[in-house]
Amino acid sequence: MAVNNFCRFFLISLTVILLAQSGDLFSQDSVKTSKDNMSDQTDLKDVLKKWFKIKDKKETETKDSWKKLRISILPGVSYNPATDVVIGVSASITRYYGDPKNTSNSTITSGISYTTKNQFKFSLQSSIFTKKNDWSFQGDFRLWKYVQYTYGLGTGTLKSSEQNMKFNFIRLNENVLRRVTGKFYLGIGYSLEHYYDIKTVDVDDNPIYPNIHNEYSKLHEFDSTKYLSSGFVANVNFDNRDNTVNAYKGFLIDAKYYNYNEALGSSSNWQRLDLEFRAFHSMNKKNSYKVALWLMGNLVLNGRAPYMSLPSNGWDKYNAMARGYVQGRFRGRQLLYGEIENRFDLTSNGLIGMVLFANAITVSNPDSNVELFDYLEPAAGVGLRVKFDKYARTNISIDFGVGKHGSKGVFLNIGEFF
Repeated sequence: MAVNNFCRFFLISLTVILLAQSGDLFSQDSVKTSKDNMSDQTDLKDVLKKWFKIKDKKETETKDSWKKLRISILPGVSYNPATDVVIGVSASITRYYGDPKNTSNSTITSGISYTTKNQFKFSLQSSIFTKKNDWSFQGDFRLWKYVQYTYGLGTGTLKSSEQNMKFNFIRLNENVLRRVTGKFYLGIGYSLEHYYDIKTVDVDDNPIYPNIHNEYSKLHEFDSTKYLSSGFVANVNFDNRDNTVNAYKGFLIDAKYYNYNEALGSSSNWQRLDLEFRAFHSMNKKNSYKVALWLMGNLVLNGRAPYMSLPSNGWDKYNAMARGYVQGRFRGRQLLYGEIENRFDLTSNGLIGMVLFANAITVSNPDSNVELFDYLEPAAGVGLRVKFDKYARTNISIDFGVGKHGSKGVFLNIGEFF
């Protein structure tokens, strides 16, 4: 029933957006990137050069200028009660491996951080397109020694249910897609998620038992200290965005079917379907006002899924889902998510911008008879954008989001969140 409801919701939303934007959504004359006239645009690099009186070597347009590798690096220090002081650095690398007229920009984003509570995170996400977009390589690699609160399964859970979990985590997802025709791709991949040294602790780092995670693991016959999901992925994709880092127009449709199998080392046999739709529309010729829409569905189809591998907010590829809530706030067997964002330039040179966003999430939990849409958890917020690299369209993004149950937070990223 939940799968049917989501498919209906997904198709209706897709139809509305396509009808509303069909006049120019399919237009490909917006693929400008390095061909854009940047003479009236300013980015943070320009500002720093001016402040420190660095002689600016004017970037001139040549037939091979699109081959340039563009790197953005952002160090940072933050604090939250779960992790204490966090010191880290994020980086974004963009490049074209073919003429921008017929090749999408390739991106690699990476982040590494360490906390004063001896927690470590290394993540690397990639989206690579070969010449003429003949092949696409989509990757997500993570190595974490981490701590995160959990609140039980399904939406409608209360903050008073909060329990602190410590764990080590390895993720290795890689999909290889072949262009079939136009912007349509088919592909296969491999997915591995390994959680180990899992424990639930109190404020003094003493183990808590019984706890939410152990009770679920006992009910579904998992080792509560470790489990592994390993399996193949089938991928269908359509992507005609004019830029993969910061789209002005176009849309993305993506469907992934995961089949985790004990024959490949998985702790259990289970299947999952991820559906995603993103749409972008520029409201004027200067691209100074854009509207973006994001719909997501993560659905466990059958089998026994480990607790930490269940669909959850903030565990998508770029950890962006449901800003306004802490990562892992809502977890369950099936998840639906929607977000709309308005993006404005505040300065005529494009250096400073802002966003207004609203989102909502619903998650099911069959163990307690919580179905999709029994509870809907909304959030909204405002964000600041500082243009870091005008040629790569890379922004420094700082968002403040507020949700229910007193939830709020500040979210930092290189590039747009979606």
